[in-house]
Amino acid sequence: MVKKATNYYQMLGVEPEVTTSEIKKAYRKLAKTYHPDIGHHGQSVSQQTQANEFMVLLNQAYATLIDTRRRAEYDSRIGANGHGRSMRGKHPTATLNEGELREKYLRQIFNPARSAIMRVLAKYKQQLTELSQDIYDDELVRNFEIYVEEIENTLRKSANDLSSRVVPHSMTAAVQMMRYAIAQAVDGLEETQRFCQNYDYTHLHMAGNLFREATDLSRKAQQLTKR
Repeated sequence: MVKKATNYYQMLGVEPEVTTSEIKKAYRKLAKTYHPDIGHHGQSVSQQTQANEFMVLLNQAYATLIDTRRRAEYDSRIGANGHGRSMRGKHPTATLNEGELREKYLRQIFNPARSAIMRVLAKYKQQLTELSQDIYDDELVRNFEIYVEEIENTLRKSANDLSSRVVPHSMTAAVQMMRYAIAQAVDGLEETQRFCQNYDYTHLHMAGNLFREATDLSRKAQQLTKR
């Protein structure tokens, strides 16, 4: 049966704060079911037509969400705030003015999450220096694996924290940018995890590039909070 959804995130079965790699994974899973090349054996003509139509929409969703700029525009259009819907009428704190909501979210959610990410990514260069002494040394590799786990835990907690509370309207752009920073960092994390599996140093180089991009996006997110 074709999935019913009100936006691209629901169509893919993911949350608005989802990472790029998770979008790819969700898309591939659905494509295996609905792609016309599968043949849809045993389905009626009507069911095949619905599946083909859904595949067209699925391709549109994927093309939009996999592209950073198009995804930002789409999020702004649908009012995604981490829960897939507009924040208007969502929360009883509407009695607080926008300034109070903004300052509270910045102090309790945004700034701590961003700072945690910046701190853990800032350690990457030193971790590489230590590992480069001997990438086959068991102790050095284990220390690097512990650091990789620290990155993973930090990114997961920060992503959850950003989605734990309704985002004030004036913070929407900054939070979206921070989510893109997290998505880039997650892609970098996956490269470090691949290195731990095959010791191919190119993964570490790619991870470094992704972490730098994540750091740049994080700085842009901070700049957006000052507007």
